[in-house]
Amino acid sequence: MNSLTFEVRVSIDHFLPVPDEVPVGTLVRIHLEPVTGDAVTDHYQPRTELGRKLIELRRAQVRDGGRLLSCEELDEEMRQRRGDVADV
Repeated sequence: MNSLTFEVRVSIDHFLPVPDEVPVGTLVRIHLEPVTGDAVTDHYQPRTELGRKLIELRRAQVRDGGRLLSCEELDEEMRQRRGDVADV
């Protein structure tokens, strides 16, 4: 067997069921991924180094309880920081 990918959720007793097709004695490596509740940070797989850095910043923001701004909210914050007059 070269590789096998499967997903399981950790139970309360930390038991991880392994599929029957995994032979006894097989070395199994586990890679833990953060689950933040944000679909982008939980599932998006960046393809570039810049993408990896940006998604890690987003993960940190969500993990630390920060709020993600909408496009309009981001525009408003940028206007305020630059000292622009708000739209009337």
